[in-house]
Amino acid sequence: MLVSVILLILIVWVYYLEPFSQFLSPFWNNNLVDILILIPAVGAAIAGTLVMRQFAKSETPYRIWQAFAVGLWFWVAGEVSGMIYDAIYWDLEYPDFRLVDIFWLLGYFFLGLSLYYQLRLVYGTQNRKGRRFYLGLVVLALLVTAGLTNIAARSGLGAGSAWIILFISVLYPVFDLTEGAIAIWLSLLFRRGQWSRPWWGLILFALADSINTFYWLGGYDRISVTAQGALDFISLIAYPTSYMIAGLALLSNYFVLHYGED
Repeated sequence: MLVSVILLILIVWVYYLEPFSQFLSPFWNNNLVDILILIPAVGAAIAGTLVMRQFAKSETPYRIWQAFAVGLWFWVAGEVSGMIYDAIYWDLEYPDFRLVDIFWLLGYFFLGLSLYYQLRLVYGTQNRKGRRFYLGLVVLALLVTAGLTNIAARSGLGAGSAWIILFISVLYPVFDLTEGAIAIWLSLLFRRGQWSRPWWGLILFALADSINTFYWLGGYDRISVTAQGALDFISLIAYPTSYMIAGLALLSNYFVLHYGED
């Protein structure tokens, strides 16, 4: 936790003061924060892998945490590919749909699959309640995304982009909120919530993704400079913190499994 706090302070320091701008090229100076954020992203994925390995492949929890770890590794791939795109398109216009989006969507798929397996474990494989609850939330998320995409298109946000590109951009924070809502539901089911805590980071992802989507759609042009600065700061803090929360929760669960709760 102490390392996470220090890293968060370092990210804010580098983002606002750019202390190494005299020694680094504009590309590396701009991407230094992304490299720092990659540290908790990789840490969370490693912690998820450690939790997975505490179970035998024949045990039901194995595939729960396998799907969770795979989802996090896809997000790590998304972070790395994002930096590669920055290098390739540094002086060019980014394409609307990138390999980054594929990695992110695959990450959401496996994290959602992990939640589904967890709900099946809670309700029992023969009980359809968990399946109906999960599928209902997925359908609701898609409908809400479609509605918000239409509202954004009609209001002029994301002008010039195809509807499907707008849909995918809006889908990120909606998926975050949907999976975060399921995590909260699991917290209620588990009472103490220790095994649902790794998903809590998704709630902060929803906040960061909402701000990034609002920025990408051109929403910053409609708010004051002060509001822009406030949103930038919130996004800067929320994004790496979401990885840290997931990683610390997974690490805690790993210690419980490996050493015992006492």
